[in-house]
Amino acid sequence: MKKRGKAVFLPAALAGLMALCACQDSVNTLENTDRTARPEYVNSRYFSTDSYCRDRITILGISKTQTDAGLMKLQVQIRSNRYGFWSELWSDIMGANPYRISYRVDWLDAKGMKINTATSVWLPEILMPGEVKFIQAVAPNANCRDFFISFKEN
Repeated sequence: MKKRGKAVFLPAALAGLMALCACQDSVNTLENTDRTARPEYVNSRYFSTDSYCRDRITILGISKTQTDAGLMKLQVQIRSNRYGFWSELWSDIMGANPYRISYRVDWLDAKGMKINTATSVWLPEILMPGEVKFIQAVAPNANCRDFFISFKEN
């Protein structure tokens, strides 16, 4: 009787774990390899004190341009690293699917001083496993010359 109980439990447990993973939504991305757009990329340095958040998102690039009104406009391309069988299984077990982060853009003037604006607030973002997102921000005034972008896990 004991052997038969183990023989039934193991496949049932395995089927339950696979059902959890089957519920995982992930995003597959296709991009043009012959790109015609030429963004102006910003050299960046990434400093992280939160290895949990750092290991789950990758900053693919930061580009900038100017609006017609002469304001700086940023675009940050990020990707969720939470994909693959074990990562998806762990996300489902921990209830961390989809992945929720917040970001904040702080603007600096020409002398490197922070400009306090109403736009320097934490904004929520939701990432599905494997998803690539573009976060955009426009400087609140023409005095903004530089920026900091901060991310945190919700």
